[in-house]
Amino acid sequence: MRVSAIEIGTNSTKFIIAEPVSRNNYKVITKKSTVNRLSKDMYGSNLLSGRSIDTCTESIREYLDESRKNGARLLSIFSTSVLRDAGNKQEVINRIKNISGMDVDIISGEREAILTYKACCSLKNDTADRFAVIDIGGGSTEIITGGKDGIDNKISLDIGAVRLTEMLIKNDPVEACQMEDVRRFVMDKLRSVSITSGSRICLVGTGGTVKTAATMCMKTPYDNESGINGLQLTKESIKGVFNKLAAMTVEQRENVVGLNPKRADVINTGLMILICLLDLFKTDRIVVSSRGVLEGFIEEYTNSI
Repeated sequence: MRVSAIEIGTNSTKFIIAEPVSRNNYKVITKKSTVNRLSKDMYGSNLLSGRSIDTCTESIREYLDESRKNGARLLSIFSTSVLRDAGNKQEVINRIKNISGMDVDIISGEREAILTYKACCSLKNDTADRFAVIDIGGGSTEIITGGKDGIDNKISLDIGAVRLTEMLIKNDPVEACQMEDVRRFVMDKLRSVSITSGSRICLVGTGGTVKTAATMCMKTPYDNESGINGLQLTKESIKGVFNKLAAMTVEQRENVVGLNPKRADVINTGLMILICLLDLFKTDRIVVSSRGVLEGFIEEYTNSI
């Protein structure tokens, strides 16, 4: 039987329909993501705007219709950083329950990290001593490290592309001093992260920033997720894209091949977070995963049936 799930993120609302094939395997029927910025202007007031709630609710209504038309059983509607933080989260929860009959599950940063790790495990490099996954989202970043025996550390930090853009970026194009403020803020947060790094670590990245970095480096359409899964990006190539975008206005960035125009205002901040994480792990490359929290959730479900 087909199943579906919806993830309410800071920057986008995501949807998946999958069909379990066996206990440890499933087939993706459809996967969609709508960049609707639920958190727009939230980080000053800690409140979601009525317009943002309306837009998010409409996306969910469309996904619910698609789930029904495909004969899929809706397993969960869950949210990550944005509803962990919002002071008026209950308004969103009530609106969604009215149209779906289902409560929204606000998952912890730790749970988000575990699901991300599950989704990315297939990209493990058996020759590496260590395996690490980073998930750069709109509101938070998850860092998960492990070895041959599984996860040994997982952490969720309030450093996301949307959050830090709204907090620290005031000009268009971005002033160098403001991007330096982003770098310092991120590095300060990363001081609390203890990792074992080195040349034999396999670092995998997921989330909108990492996937967008890949599509921009490849100069391929931003929705070409199948074309970037497993791609290896170097720090040099990421910095090259960052430097190219640094002097551009948001309007100019909207025309860059591989960049979803709706991410144009936050991509510089996201790339700076990514560069800082590469520095943290003392590595000059990262493997891109097109799979994330939703796939981790579906994988967990198929393993339980």
